[in-house]
This record gives sequence, structure tokens and C-alpha cells, in this order.
Amino acid sequence: MSSIYENLEKIENREDIVRFISSLVDDLKNNSEDWANISLEDYLNGMASWIEDMDGLYPESEREQLEHLDWKLVAMILYSGSRYE
Repeated sequence: MSSIYENLEKIENREDIVRFISSLVDDLKNNSEDWANISLEDYLNGMASWIEDMDGLYPESEREQLEHLDWKLVAMILYSGSRYE
């Protein structure tokens, strides 16, 4: 079985991200001891902290791609996950 990080590296399309999110749920259920942020509040705070620091986590040659992310879409996904059944 591949690791969560290996699955992350393989994401190329919508189906891949759906599969990846499902694998995160499974990983939380099966490996919660590996997670630093188990509660939803801690998880969301961890995401916000990572986004604040992400420029320093990527080499300068890869930072331009960060500027082209659709942040509004990311926000819509996060919001919709809180309401959509």
C-alpha cells in the first residue's frame, strides 16, 4: 500500500483529488497516531499555518506556480465541505 504522501505526489486531476481526500479519511481512521491535527479546528488551523509559511517550503524556482493557484476555488471547496451532504 502506498503512503499518503506518495498518493499526494500522483494527483493530476479531479478524480485523483477525490481519491486522495478519501484516502485522508481512511488514514485518519487507521493511523490517527501519525496525525498532529486530529480535531477539525486543529486541522483547519494547520492548513492556515501551512499556507502562511508555504513560500518558505518551496524552492524559489517553484514559487511562481503558487501565485497561479485559484484561491477562491480553494475557499469554495473548504466552505462547501462544511455545508454539502
